[in-house]
Amino acid sequence: MEDNRPMGVYVHIPFCTKKCDYCDFVSFSMDDTAKQQYLEALCNEIEFYKYKFADRVFDSLYIGGGTPSLVTPEFIKTLTQKLYSSLHFADYTEITLEVNPASFTRQKFLEYVRCGINRISVGVQSIDEKLLNKIGRKQKFEDVKYTLQLFTQSKFLNTSADVMLGIPGQSKESVKDTVEFLIKNDLKHISVYTLQVEKHTPLYDKFRAKKIKPMSDARMVSYYNEVAKVLMSAGYVRYELSNFARPGFESVHNQKYWDESEYLGLGIAAHSYIDGYRYSNTRRMDRYIDLCSKMQSPVEQKEYISDKERRTERIMLSLRTQDGLDLQKFKADFKEDLLLTRANEIATMQKNNQIEVVNGFLRITPNSFSVSNAIITELL
Repeated sequence: MEDNRPMGVYVHIPFCTKKCDYCDFVSFSMDDTAKQQYLEALCNEIEFYKYKFADRVFDSLYIGGGTPSLVTPEFIKTLTQKLYSSLHFADYTEITLEVNPASFTRQKFLEYVRCGINRISVGVQSIDEKLLNKIGRKQKFEDVKYTLQLFTQSKFLNTSADVMLGIPGQSKESVKDTVEFLIKNDLKHISVYTLQVEKHTPLYDKFRAKKIKPMSDARMVSYYNEVAKVLMSAGYVRYELSNFARPGFESVHNQKYWDESEYLGLGIAAHSYIDGYRYSNTRRMDRYIDLCSKMQSPVEQKEYISDKERRTERIMLSLRTQDGLDLQKFKADFKEDLLLTRANEIATMQKNNQIEVVNGFLRITPNSFSVSNAIITELL
């Protein structure tokens, strides 16, 4: 399956001062020596792919974690220089770095810009410190204010922030305060996620022990609808179920996950999607460093995505977006006219004003986005 569209690159920086109680990502608290070893392993992995992708163009680079702002600016400088010298990035490439307000400084910011970072994503979650403490996230409101002021003062435009719904004890007013604060500070992109309680996390144990009560789905939907209303009335476009942006500031990198574009994942536990296969790197730090030091691939799993799986993913991911599902492309790729094979379900949902067909695209109506999972399930 040949895909000549520009690719994306994701780089995982797995270091954190302390793991939040809800976090299931691969992250560690490690010393400077271990961080240097990891950087060297990353550079070796980049070198490993240098010739494999010599004829491909990349137009997005996303450095996430973990907490990328926890490593030194020199780490980011070495990493980005290695990437720029090894892969072919387009002049217009979107280069994103995730930062935590607690470890973000003016000096780091200036160094990031010198490294070519042109988009910064801030892990805000909530401006209510007490709420964040409940889920083990140590973050001060003053740090958030300072971070956003740096953007304003420097006229750094391409900024994003994450907002979390479903934090135990969270009120609708608290959510609204956080979103309105971000709007006031002119964040160009806002991602809204619900708290996912994963097994083998401290928060999961607290829920099981009934020390903390989870928020009901109905309440979560109510909060989401309120956030969507506030953001869209302020001029943000909901271009994907969880993502809102000022026009022109939609995330180039995130859209690759939704439109089946290819992307290369670098670092421990990183995932790639190339030539119809999904790859997963090892989750063990010692093994990752050892394999990369020998210039061997750190890929631990390789899975071919069948046409049946691609069909399911196409429907699920496309219907999460503002544009919806391209029915002609779907028919050409899967030899299926969805308007015929799901005629009864589509007719019922059209009657209930849950979905619509506009210019050859099947899409969920704006008022039904909060129940998109149920709608999508009917069409699979």
